[in-house]
Amino acid sequence: MSSLGFSIGPSLAKHAYESGANPLGVMTARFTIASLIMLVFRQIRLRDEPFPKIKIILEIFAIGILGITTVSFAYFLAIESIDTGLAIVLWYCNPLIVVLMSWLFLKKRPTRGIVISLVFTLIGIFITAGQIKGPSNGAIALVMVSAVMFSVYLLTVSHTLKKVDLLTCVTFINIGAALGYWLLCLVLPFGLKVEYPGNSSSWLLIIAFSIFGTVAPFLFSYAGMNRVGPSMLAVITTLEPVLAITMGIIFLNEPLIIQKVIGATFVIGALVLLSILERHDEAQIVHQ
Repeated sequence: MSSLGFSIGPSLAKHAYESGANPLGVMTARFTIASLIMLVFRQIRLRDEPFPKIKIILEIFAIGILGITTVSFAYFLAIESIDTGLAIVLWYCNPLIVVLMSWLFLKKRPTRGIVISLVFTLIGIFITAGQIKGPSNGAIALVMVSAVMFSVYLLTVSHTLKKVDLLTCVTFINIGAALGYWLLCLVLPFGLKVEYPGNSSSWLLIIAFSIFGTVAPFLFSYAGMNRVGPSMLAVITTLEPVLAITMGIIFLNEPLIIQKVIGATFVIGALVLLSILERHDEAQIVHQ
């Protein structure tokens, strides 16, 4: 459900770009609206629960600013100038980065199921991306920065989730991301400009982006991370490029080619294989 929600984002953003908005304007509006929604939602559900200590709030803000703002802006800025297929191939190397970082820094050795699934999912992603056109060194660097930062973010937020409840974490993560974007709008480094949509229909798309492409998938993502951990989550989210391509076909009239079908088969098959292998490993542990 998290991958489904996040895969809606590129299609909604592309439509918003058509009305004259740019990545900074769309992302600023997206996370500002999402923050307001989460604040109201949290107060309704947890009205009697106190806010966490200021130290934890600042920690979550930092994750939102350094993690979400950097990850999302670098990626959505990059896809303005390079082929989306290339961006997907590069960015979805992040599951491998997460597994390696968990191994190196958290001493969590990847299971056989995760290793095998990673191999098949990465093969599927390369096939799914199809032909790569119009590479740009600067844009490629942005995508790689986004992928690495997302890996760091996953490992960091999994630790923070142990200190605070799910709704509070999602709320302040989004507020932190919104603050990061408003800081960019205020400073406008590297000659950046902020341009918002020019019509009401595009604003409705951004509101939908905030609800279905931000709030909902964040909640599903963190709830899933609590159950399976960051490494497994990173592997499962490799389903996202397949879903994103499907959204592009449905909402952007992008063509369906045989490479996409084969790649999707690899990715989905790898997830099924992962589930089977993990259950087999768990059964062996219980038997022992």
